[in-house]
Amino acid sequence: MEGYVVTKVLSNNVVITQKGDEIFVLTGKGIGFGKKKGDPITEKDIIEQKFIQITNEHKENYDRLLKTVNDEIIAVSEEIIELARERLGTELNPHIHIGLTDHINFAITRLKEGINIINPFEMEIKTMYPTEYSIAEEAIELVKKRIGVELPESEKSFIALHIYSAKVNQTVGETLKYTEIVKDVIDFIQRELNIKIDEKSLDYIRLISHLRYALYRIENNKPIKNILLGSIKRQLKEEYKLSKRACEIIEKKLDKKVPEDEIGYIAVHLGRIKTNS
Repeated sequence: MEGYVVTKVLSNNVVITQKGDEIFVLTGKGIGFGKKKGDPITEKDIIEQKFIQITNEHKENYDRLLKTVNDEIIAVSEEIIELARERLGTELNPHIHIGLTDHINFAITRLKEGINIINPFEMEIKTMYPTEYSIAEEAIELVKKRIGVELPESEKSFIALHIYSAKVNQTVGETLKYTEIVKDVIDFIQRELNIKIDEKSLDYIRLISHLRYALYRIENNKPIKNILLGSIKRQLKEEYKLSKRACEIIEKKLDKKVPEDEIGYIAVHLGRIKTNS
């Protein structure tokens, strides 16, 4: 642990440290208490501490954050990132230190200015990324606890997007693209069937989940075999036709051909939805 020197104390639980030319964020209960710039971090300090290295490619932007964003906002953002790492049991793309902190900073600014941005994909995000959404719910409470700001409900889905994107090494834009396609497909199906699918129903959750993984398979050329395809085409003729039309949306958005096996699986979901509607 020797060699790490405090460069900035963000809160009692978060400090910025430096070792040589490298920047590290250190989180842990009470790790910043009584510390000041220039103090070393030793093994006598809190053993819960977690080091997060800010890589060279993100160093300049992180330096900008340290100079322009309120310390308590950076601190709570780092606590949220550490919470996400623990809950997910995996490392996150380092860009989240910039992206999530920027987002929370702007969200607080918008709130103070009376601006509330609605996320049109809120329900899809909540269903597609339930673990990340649950973490985002905790994040909202942490922001309220640490800095006394109650962010709007819609921020849960935005924060979940940042967390999921960092988990799978995608940009938020790439994750949002998948989410938008799923929404477009669901909207198309509801219009064609002239129904409103219950967003809390098992049928809705299953369809959303299937579409999420189907998009990944299609974009990454990872086909799956549907041994029931022949039976599906015979027994679910109308559902298969509708599924094929819905998949044209996916083909247009991804510029990829949707295999018949995928069309068949989606048709089965449509059959369940029609039966239960």
